[in-house]
Amino acid sequence: MVKKCIFALAVVALLVTIAPAQTPNPDGQPSGSVKRDGDWPWTYKAIDLCTMKIFMDVGHFVQLEKCGDREVILKQVVCSTIGKGSGDFPCYEGCEEIKVRANFPAILGANISKVGPILDGVDKYWVGDNFQLTGSGAWEPRTICVKAWKAKLWEAGSPNNKTHVGNLTITVKPPDGGG
Repeated sequence: MVKKCIFALAVVALLVTIAPAQTPNPDGQPSGSVKRDGDWPWTYKAIDLCTMKIFMDVGHFVQLEKCGDREVILKQVVCSTIGKGSGDFPCYEGCEEIKVRANFPAILGANISKVGPILDGVDKYWVGDNFQLTGSGAWEPRTICVKAWKAKLWEAGSPNNKTHVGNLTITVKPPDGGG
């Protein structure tokens, strides 16, 4: 019987040294042997640590809508309509409306390069001298025209309503003083 009592005391002594883990109390304070930081033991939540600004190096941007589809078709006109006299016959003129957008105030320009021997006198102009862009990013319509005089029609070889006689290159730059 003494053996049984000693054995029972040993078992009770072992149970006293083992303490079960406890759950935190309802007011969020740690209790027992459980460490608690907010809600982390139950569900890990991300916390905001730092907010950084994101910057991008944005350069000058200009776009001409449907550039590859554009063409100027010169049609014969009375020479006085382009500011030329009868000695400049035959005279031609053609215009193309374009849409351009930019992220900076810009100045449009143009260059003409002749293809073949047909064009002699040639010039270009913007309708209404409207060649400046606001830089708002919105599409801005502009019209560019080409006029030609003293055309050498006999150099064409044969009649054709689309004989390639030159190229018009639209240029762009910021206004003087930056942009």
